[in-house]
Amino acid sequence: MVKFNDTILEVRATKFRDRLGVSNADPIDLYKVLMELDVVTNFRLMSREFSGMALKTGENRFILINSDQTRARQHFTIGHELYHLFVQPNFDFTLCKAGRFDKKDREEYNADVFSSFLLMPEAGVLSSIPEEELAHGGCISLPTIVRLEQHFGVSRRALLIRLDKLGLIDFQQYAVNYLTNIKRSANELGYSTRLYEKGSDFKIISNYGTICKKLFEKEKISESHYFNLMHDIGINIDEKFEENADDC
Repeated sequence: MVKFNDTILEVRATKFRDRLGVSNADPIDLYKVLMELDVVTNFRLMSREFSGMALKTGENRFILINSDQTRARQHFTIGHELYHLFVQPNFDFTLCKAGRFDKKDREEYNADVFSSFLLMPEAGVLSSIPEEELAHGGCISLPTIVRLEQHFGVSRRALLIRLDKLGLIDFQQYAVNYLTNIKRSANELGYSTRLYEKGSDFKIISNYGTICKKLFEKEKISESHYFNLMHDIGINIDEKFEENADDC
């Protein structure tokens, strides 16, 4: 069995992007990927100790994402879980602490490195940095750092680690100046701060709701059973929504 190193993990991440039809210069829409790969993904509050969970049984794949972490960290966790589900040999289940790059747990480290390559491909990162900052003696500016993390949808820490691995910065030096006042720096440069905030726009990503509704419409399940099934994934069918036709 091949033992993954960083080079092989980068190759696997590139092939994964190729499989999805995403170039190595563009950001990846992880939510679209989860739908295309039919990965049932649930966003819910978890212990702060864990970032997520992945489960594979037969051809079925499931992910649980901790919505009590920032959206940027959730993105990284999704990339991390995709490694477990589609790259790691003989995988079945794990609870994850994504983003630690802890070499003591080899598969967790591999998942972190894979996620970094998947979300921030080298070609895309380099093409987004001004040439004068890449030149000998140049340095990566804060405006460039913020633009990169917004473009790829990643946390400041994850981006700095990636830039360090590319040999463009020294992580320890940049961490001192740039791992504080992160939301403020983005706001002052005119960017939304949603990336750095907790919560999720999704409760679940899957065709679960569609299947339940079809079963109900075909009278395979009762209305109460349908409501209960949807309630299990955090959706209240009875919830009332006020809509303005001009806004739809």
